[in-house]
Amino acid sequence: MSDFASKIDEFFHISERGSDIRTELKGGLITFLAMFYIMAVNPTILSAAAGEELFSQLVTATALASFFSCMLMGLYAKFPVALAPGMGINAMIAYTIVLGMGFTYYQALFVVLISGILFFILTVSGVRSKILSSIPVVIRLAITAGIGFFIVIVGLYNAGIVIQADGSALKLGDLATPGVCLSLLCIAITLTLWFKNRWGAVLVGIIITIAIGYIGGAFFGWDTVANGAQLIPGVGTASITGVFNAPDFGLFGSVFSEMSGFDSTLIPAFIVSILTLVVVDMFDTTGTLMGIGQAAGIMDKDGNIDGIEKALRVDSIGTMFGSVAGTTTTTSFIESTTGIDAGAKTGLMAVTVGILFLIAMFFTPVFSIITPACTVGALFMVGLMMIRSVKDIDWVDPICIATAFVTIFMMGLSGSITDGIGLGCLVYILGMVVTGKRGEISKAMLVLGLIFLAYFILTFGIVPYM
Repeated sequence: MSDFASKIDEFFHISERGSDIRTELKGGLITFLAMFYIMAVNPTILSAAAGEELFSQLVTATALASFFSCMLMGLYAKFPVALAPGMGINAMIAYTIVLGMGFTYYQALFVVLISGILFFILTVSGVRSKILSSIPVVIRLAITAGIGFFIVIVGLYNAGIVIQADGSALKLGDLATPGVCLSLLCIAITLTLWFKNRWGAVLVGIIITIAIGYIGGAFFGWDTVANGAQLIPGVGTASITGVFNAPDFGLFGSVFSEMSGFDSTLIPAFIVSILTLVVVDMFDTTGTLMGIGQAAGIMDKDGNIDGIEKALRVDSIGTMFGSVAGTTTTTSFIESTTGIDAGAKTGLMAVTVGILFLIAMFFTPVFSIITPACTVGALFMVGLMMIRSVKDIDWVDPICIATAFVTIFMMGLSGSITDGIGLGCLVYILGMVVTGKRGEISKAMLVLGLIFLAYFILTFGIVPYM
């Protein structure tokens, strides 16, 4: 082993953790390929709120935030986990905070920045663990499952598989159109590979769908637009304009330069949005890091994981940097387990992923042809992974049943993660109070309940009818 390799081995504790440099590099490549879809999915979702004309800037922001966070995770925390703008949260920013509540995209980035700062303070002060323990398990589990339900509906809607209906909220779209058929094919391919336990299910599903759709558009005239989105790659707004280009850093710093004041009536929504992002990020990050630490074999018999506190700090710093770069909450990706399954156990894996994201930043034109029909399989898979948390919910206790049901379904059906969490919290508090369990409600839950109640009253103008 050369002196340089020896220094890398020593710095990342590679041999100490029972790995080697080659294995860490291979694990980084596999992890990048498993989460590569975020480079297409995140800009596609956020462009609905920021504007289609900012797509290339959103690609750059996604890559830049991922690069910075992965490098910091690998070099500072030395933890085998890759980070990128989180799924579910990006949809919440686009469809709930911007399109639903009425904030501008730049105001939403400010919400992300404040939530990152708050998450960092809670982490370094040690308050984070106390807050987590004060939130009922059923709400934590229901939030995860609900976000999965929410993101699947977003994917199906953008892909034209479901559309708005007159007699009901949603109905099936025109399944006979080429674009919607392509969307269904993407899901079928992704699921087939997942059923066969293939780690590259999402990536392969995207690539095959792009190839089939591009050929259909170029030689058979396929051209489908559903719910305002171009579905066939290579035609219309999804036409390819090249392969390489210089990154467009137009969104970097826009959270400050483009930030403007908002109407006082939006203050309740502003506060609730920040709290929702903090709560969701805490649950998501802590659960992901615990799972990855266990998978990597760096959890001791008492459940402690070497480097997890540093990893949590990196997650919050990554969120702050991501908002400055121009994208949404950056979080740890469970796809990191694909690299760990390949043998990776150290921060060198995260550094490898970060460098690959930096390289991907120069291929923005390629991502422009990846339409919602080509990414719906990825969103479907994310939803499946998150909905699994329902297995741990107590489906006997009436309070747990009602809380979980309202939280999960109202997230998806109202198109708002915030509203789903708020209504779920209020149902839980109501159930505990009327069953004589008022004393078992934590102070944090009572405060959260009051904030959500004020949010609904002030936002929707709820007043007693005489």
